[in-house]
Amino acid sequence: MLSRNQSKLITSLRLSKFRQEEGLFVVEGVKMVNELLASDFAIKTIYATHEWISGGHLPPHRYLVEIVEINDAELEKVSNLTTPNQVLAVAFIKQSKAFKCSDNEWILALDQIRDPGNMGTIIRTADWFGIQRIVASTGTVDIWNPKVVQASMGSVFRIPVYYTDLDLFLQEAVKHLPVYGALLDGEPLSSADLGKHGILVIGNESHGISKQIQSLVSHRITIPSAIPGEQGRAESLNASLATGIFCYEISRQRQQNK
Repeated sequence: MLSRNQSKLITSLRLSKFRQEEGLFVVEGVKMVNELLASDFAIKTIYATHEWISGGHLPPHRYLVEIVEINDAELEKVSNLTTPNQVLAVAFIKQSKAFKCSDNEWILALDQIRDPGNMGTIIRTADWFGIQRIVASTGTVDIWNPKVVQASMGSVFRIPVYYTDLDLFLQEAVKHLPVYGALLDGEPLSSADLGKHGILVIGNESHGISKQIQSLVSHRITIPSAIPGEQGRAESLNASLATGIFCYEISRQRQQNK
């Protein structure tokens, strides 16, 4: 049974303020909770229906996790999903470790990404293409936002995201790695030499990369339109879709250069 205090805690975690105060975030649905259970994130409590509890989802190393059995109505009351799915977990936010970029990897840098769906999809895309770390400006949406967690489809448990002053980070990073910026006036991606390592900067959905960050970009690259200059067409690609195309090309060239 779900107590009033438990219900209040779960619903409060929809807001970044309370997630930071409590050091907790929410994960929902069978697939996502299974991904959480397979990760090394510490779990506070699992709230689940009898169907989930009897389904044998808990791996051996998770048997000490507190499980509270609730019914469908109670789950629906606290769920952030349109269609709640058997289980909801409250997990502990990991504390970020000190971050230093190395000169043998690709890093994704996000400048003011605001849409939770875009953010989650970008994390999932980075996971698929082997990007090991993401650096985000302090104005970028919180990765523990329930919509980001859901859109990442579990990748948020595998790809570390570091929030920092992106300007200061790039000022130091550019000494070690080339910085590629996704900009409309850049070199076509098909002809760009991306090499084995670097930083790819993706800008805000509406305004792109800020002018200050643009000044730190050493290589401007773009995904050209198939029909350039024609009026009535989209001005640019969605940030998460563009990230996928850039990451594909990074992965392709990295494989070629092995």
